[in-house]
Amino acid sequence: MKKIECIIRSERLKDVTAALKNIGIGGMMVSDVRGFGVQTARPESFLFVHKTKIEIYALDTQVKKIISTILMHCSTGKIGDGKVAVMPLDDCVRVRTGERKNKAIL
Repeated sequence: MKKIECIIRSERLKDVTAALKNIGIGGMMVSDVRGFGVQTARPESFLFVHKTKIEIYALDTQVKKIISTILMHCSTGKIGDGKVAVMPLDDCVRVRTGERKNKAIL
């Protein structure tokens, strides 16, 4: 199991969400975030850029497809397209039922 976090341009959220639903993810969390990357030569008032953060719990077999879907729908080739991070997920528990691991994700 993996946790996938991605930071994307906010205007890309609708398209990438529809595409991720079509490939069968079990769910996702979305947050509005602010930050900056290596292009820190911005004026102080523009230092923190508004972005959208998506978090997905996924089976190992889903990770490549999820990442390729995110890249396909979020890459413009310009600075500020975002990042995708994949982290190991030791356990996951569905609070309502107590289901664990893969059953809690799908």
